[in-house]
Amino acid sequence: MNDMNIEKLQDLQAIANVLHSVLTIYPESDVINTFKNQDIVENWPKLLATDSDHKGLTYLKSYLAQWSGDEAELIKLKLDYGMLFYGPGTPLAAPWGSAYTSSSQLLNDFSTVTLKQFYAANDINIDMRTNEPLDHIGLILAVLSFLLTKAMAEPQNPYFQKAINELLEQHLLPWAYRCLDLAYSYAETDYYRAFAILAKEYLLYLEQIFDLHPKRIAIYR
Repeated sequence: MNDMNIEKLQDLQAIANVLHSVLTIYPESDVINTFKNQDIVENWPKLLATDSDHKGLTYLKSYLAQWSGDEAELIKLKLDYGMLFYGPGTPLAAPWGSAYTSSSQLLNDFSTVTLKQFYAANDINIDMRTNEPLDHIGLILAVLSFLLTKAMAEPQNPYFQKAINELLEQHLLPWAYRCLDLAYSYAETDYYRAFAILAKEYLLYLEQIFDLHPKRIAIYR
């Protein structure tokens, strides 16, 4: 973390928080209104500045420009979230790691167990108010946000960089790109198309700046 300024870490932590909210929780009008009123597109940190990054922000700008907040619009967005990440039935872009890493595509399989062991070894406590599997992409991004906050508080402490690297290399990056590709492919709204792209670009940026080498594994979805 020594080579990265606090402002950049704040940007990374802020993006992790936004993505956690978008990918974990059903959308609500107040969240979309906040994104629109605070001009999230113009204020989104410039990371890789790729064509894909621009495409994601264009999708988001288009969606927010037409957002009126009426009930029919919100219902459509909620249905899109449910279809992609929740169900009923198997979500089209299942947000749990074991859905990709397990040959049987069972939830709470071996990869979930190893993630739980990582959390225990690093004294990371997840406040679970639901039965959501620990390897939900949004929950992992919340842990990343927590670790980035700790890294900003103690920039000379190598422990947090090590924990971030392990979290990403071993427990998120091996399968997250596939999840986000599916989310983009199946999304019915520009809102989720946008965030699927922006989340992928964010992870690619982390992989680059932290010189990460994601674990190579078979993907079954």
